[in-house]
Amino acid sequence: MRSIIINKNVSELELDADILEKLHSKKVYIIKDLWKLTRMDLKEFDLSDVQINQIIIKLQLCGIDLNKRVYNKN
Repeated sequence: MRSIIINKNVSELELDADILEKLHSKKVYIIKDLWKLTRMDLKEFDLSDVQINQIIIKLQLCGIDLNKRVYNKN
C-alpha cells in the first residue's frame, strides 16, 4: 500500500501552494522524492519550520515520514 502512496504526485498531500512551488522548483514532484529528504534538505529549499512541519504531518498521515521512515498503521 505504501508503494502506491510514494509513487503519487506531491500535490496529493494537499500542501499549501507556496510549499508545492518550492518543492517543484527543486524538482521534487513525487512523494517518493520528498520521502527521501531530511529536514535539513528542506531547510536548504528555503522552507520555514512551519512549512516543514506541515509536510511532516501530511506524510505521517500516510504512514511515512522524512528520511525514509515508515510507520505501522494499526
